[in-house]
Amino acid sequence: MSLLLSPRVWVALAFAAVLAALGVQTMRLSHAHAERASLMQQYAEAARQAEADARAEETRRQAITDEEARHGQERIAAVEMERDAARADGDRLRDAIRAATSGARPNPGSASGGPGKPLADPIGMFAELLERADRRAETVSGYADRLRVAGETCERYGDGLQAPTGR
Repeated sequence: MSLLLSPRVWVALAFAAVLAALGVQTMRLSHAHAERASLMQQYAEAARQAEADARAEETRRQAITDEEARHGQERIAAVEMERDAARADGDRLRDAIRAATSGARPNPGSASGGPGKPLADPIGMFAELLERADRRAETVSGYADRLRVAGETCERYGDGLQAPTGR
C-alpha cells in the first residue's frame, strides 16, 4: 500500500475533517447557549429575589413609619390634654386668688388719707403679672413638649430602621 492516495480520498478526508470541525464547533456553541440560558435564569431569579427583598424592606420601613407616627400623635394628644388640664387648674387658681384678694383691695370710692390720687392696686398688678407669666410659660412648655415628643418619635423611628431585618 502506498502513501499516495488518490485525489478523491484526499477530498473525502478533507471533507470529513471539515465536518468533524463543524461538529465540534456546533457542540461548543450548544454548550455556550445552554450555559447562557442557565445564567439568564439565575440572574432572573436573583432579580426576583432582590425585588422581593426590597419590597419586604419597604413594607417594614413603612410599618415602622406608620407605627411611630401613630404613637407620636397619641403622645402629642396626651401632652395637649395635660396642658389643657394644667390651664384649667391655673385658671381656677387665678380665680381663687382674685376672689381672695378682692376684699384686700382698697375701695377706690373711699376717702384717702391725704391729697392726691390713690396708688395703683399692687395685689391686682401681682395677679395680672402672675397670669401673664402663666400664659407665657404655658405657651413655651407646650411648644417644648411637642418638640420633645417629636424628637423621641424620630429617635425611635431611626432606631427601628437600623434594627436587623432577620436575614
